[in-house]
Amino acid sequence: MRKIAVAAGMSFGILVSSLSADILKTHLSHMVHEKDATPGMVDLSRLDMPIGGPVKSRSSHAVIATVDGYKIRKKEADAYIKSRTKGKITDFDALPKDQQLRLVRELSLPLLMASQAKKELSEQEKEGAYVSAWIRKQAAKVTVTDAEVQMLYNQLKQKAMERNATNTILPPFESVKNKMKSQILEKKIMDGLMKDVKIEVAAPTALPPMMIRKP
Repeated sequence: MRKIAVAAGMSFGILVSSLSADILKTHLSHMVHEKDATPGMVDLSRLDMPIGGPVKSRSSHAVIATVDGYKIRKKEADAYIKSRTKGKITDFDALPKDQQLRLVRELSLPLLMASQAKKELSEQEKEGAYVSAWIRKQAAKVTVTDAEVQMLYNQLKQKAMERNATNTILPPFESVKNKMKSQILEKKIMDGLMKDVKIEVAAPTALPPMMIRKP
C-alpha cells in the first residue's frame, strides 16, 4: 500500500478528542467573569472591611467549601479574589463571613453550569464548546494590526482594478475593517494549527490483474 505524506490542516474532530472536560468549565468561567459581563455577586466595595481582629489563615490546600461534591480549595479562592480585586485582597480568610459565602457562590457558577452542560448538551454541542474555547484561547495570543488589515484591503482593491471590475463596488474600509480583521485572525490561527502537521493519505489497494475487467 502506497502512502503519501502531505502537510495539511488538522481537522477539528482530531483536536476536540484530545481536549478535557475542564476546558468547558474554564470557558464558562471566563464567560461569567469577563470584563464586560454582568457585575459579580461579590460586593467589592466592602472587601476591605475589617472583620474584627486578626484571623489565622488556613493552609492553601484547605477545603473552604464543597459544591455538588467538588471541593474548592483555599488556593483557588485566594487566586480568584486576588484577580477580582486586582491584588487588593489576597486572603479568603480575611473576608467577612457573608463575603466568603458570596465569593463561594460566584466561584460555584462555572462548576454548576459545567455540570449541567455535561448532562444536557449533546456530544456535538460539547465539541462546539471545546472548539470555541480553544479558538478563544488562541485568539488571545494573536495580534492583528490595523496596518495588516489595510494592506489586505489595498490588495483586494488593486485586484479589482486590474480586472477592470467597473461594476464591482468595494465597500469603504471602515465598514469592513472588523470583519477583515476577524478573517485575518482566523487565518493566523489556522496557519499555526497546520504548521508542520503531517497527514498520511493511504492510496487505494490495486486490484489483482485477473479482477480487472477488459473493455
